Amino acid sequence: MSLTEKTRYGVLAAIVLTLIAVTGACNRDGDKSTGGANVAGNGSPGATQPATQPLVPTVRLADWCPEHGVPESVCTRCNPSLIADFKKKGDWCKEHDLPESQCLVCHPELKEKFEAMRPKTEG
Repeated sequence: MSLTEKTRYGVLAAIVLTLIAVTGACNRDGDKSTGGANVAGNGSPGATQPATQPLVPTVRLADWCPEHGVPESVCTRCNPSLIADFKKKGDWCKEHDLPESQCLVCHPELKEKFEAMRPKTEG
């Protein structure tokens, strides 16, 4: 057996061992009684249960501007590029330089609406 053939077999063996190690680690629920397979409640061996949690954790970002008390996606003070669209729709308070739909000075009743939209803090 030549050195090249030995190298090929060594690489192949390393790949096979890696695959075995990775597949054996996929039993995330820690149940060793099924031989590494997740068995569904229907009694058929090898049937896998649907994942209950994503493989990659998800992060939920609140659409909220804490500085200005409005959703971040419509905060013209943080994102001035939104101003033109509000003005085009006729939703602009010239006196306070804000969208009319966000002007708490002219429309104090909006405060309650925005308070209800504010994300609840955990804890």
